[in-house]
Amino acid sequence: MLSAIKRSLLDSRKVTCGPLQCVSALAPVAAVRHASLSAIHRGLRRSERVQFGEARSSGFRDPGKPRSSDDFNRTLKALDGASSTRQQQKLRKKLDRKASAVEDKDDTGRQTRRKRFLDPDFSFGKKSLVYQLRHGSLKDTAASISLQEPVRPRRLNPSDDETRRHSYRDRHASRPSWHSQEREQGRREHDDFTNDMTARPKKRGMMPMTITYTTAASQFLYGKSVVKAALEQGRRRIYKLYVYGGENRRESKDNDIMISLAKSRGVPVTIVPNEDQRLMDKMSMGRPHNGFVLETSPLPQLPVKSLGQLEESPSKLGFHIQLDHQTVEQRSINGQDTFVRKARNSTSKPLVLLLHEILDPGNLGALLRTASYMGVDAVGITSRGSSNLTPVVLKSAAGAAEEVTIFTVNSPVEFLQDSRAMGWKTYSAVAPPDKKLVKMHDDKFISTEDIEQTRPLDQDPCILVLGNEGHGLPRPIKVATEFELSVPKCVQSSSVDSLNVSVAAGLLCHSFVKETTTRSVKEAGLDSQPAAVQPKKASPPGSDEKFF
Repeated sequence: MLSAIKRSLLDSRKVTCGPLQCVSALAPVAAVRHASLSAIHRGLRRSERVQFGEARSSGFRDPGKPRSSDDFNRTLKALDGASSTRQQQKLRKKLDRKASAVEDKDDTGRQTRRKRFLDPDFSFGKKSLVYQLRHGSLKDTAASISLQEPVRPRRLNPSDDETRRHSYRDRHASRPSWHSQEREQGRREHDDFTNDMTARPKKRGMMPMTITYTTAASQFLYGKSVVKAALEQGRRRIYKLYVYGGENRRESKDNDIMISLAKSRGVPVTIVPNEDQRLMDKMSMGRPHNGFVLETSPLPQLPVKSLGQLEESPSKLGFHIQLDHQTVEQRSINGQDTFVRKARNSTSKPLVLLLHEILDPGNLGALLRTASYMGVDAVGITSRGSSNLTPVVLKSAAGAAEEVTIFTVNSPVEFLQDSRAMGWKTYSAVAPPDKKLVKMHDDKFISTEDIEQTRPLDQDPCILVLGNEGHGLPRPIKVATEFELSVPKCVQSSSVDSLNVSVAAGLLCHSFVKETTTRSVKEAGLDSQPAAVQPKKASPPGSDEKFF
């Protein structure tokens, strides 16, 4: 809008005026340029007028060198040739910068801040009183004058506080008020409470809440079963044992057993008194520790790419694994052993669980406990989207994590495919499928009854995959496995459509090891039952037999 008005005004001026009278045509340009300035820029210009008595040049030329009509025509052509308002604004800013650069070169114009400060005739520069006191002629004079130090308030002692309280009473005793009795009674009660707190004996200093770690990777295990299993298995580096030594635990048998186990392994033992129990509470994160806390290194978890061949000799019963990459720190904790021994000394093949993205620490601990009870040889945990082996998991496992071989898997699909190539059968745990899917893929879906009948562990080692608590197993893992295994639903009208993952793991693992467990019990001769007592035949009537 402004550019259209400006062009119309300039065209009318060119028609009515000669070339030398076109100087007045710059007035609309100057007006537009001033209108485009910010409020801060306009305020600075007004302050310059007040300070120096004259305004800055509003044109685009040097004040001491008038410009010709050709220069004005070029300027006007440049402004008229701009295709948009944005280009006109850029051109005006460029002309303003040139004009300000010309004015800065003029010695007779405005001085900079530094020049005004260094000017001896200017009032606020080196002639100011502050500059003279710090750096000028008055510096020595100010240093020679001895000034009195400011009075600072001092800290009051308890005796001074008592004196101040009594002086306050004396000053205000002559000022009666309607609530003076209540106020005096409140002061008296406060004095009695203060004197009572002062007269009480101080308690013995409590143990600091700061926990001292032996190493940066130390873990604190808590709970009787967890601590006992860690001391018995010896798979970790054990640094220190903390035992609660309250009055009710001084002659406890559990304390004696734990202390003797720790001393047999050379572990230092610290007896924590009753008043310092909060230190053990902090180590266990507020969870029940049962009076025992053990500082150890992390549990070994080898990174595994796939499962390998079996070893079935009497002296070496187990299977090999292919390790994945691990750092120096991981190698120092996990080691590099590529052989996993069987948990059960039986003729059946190994059974391995693969846990995919189990998030709940309680479920993960319960799964480890189930695996240990059912005789699972090893448990694999996916490294992404799964819960870590925290003390909460170990507490839920009740010591089973110290007995079961645990490893991590980075890529579960590749793990299953490579293991299948080495002769392992793979099963994925799923919900009971629809009848249509069963008809379409009859060989893919099986149940626990089929596992009990076929007994796959007699011929091949098996891998059972269990999925997440919420969405189960993803489709790529189901495709990578040979079979999809489910627990049959007994009551079809039930509102519950699934089982907890640890409960499902117990039922599925039992279907794998049921027959082998029964055979081992029979071979050991533990199933022999006493002969049933034959009931006595009733005597015929009139016989001499008596019943007592």
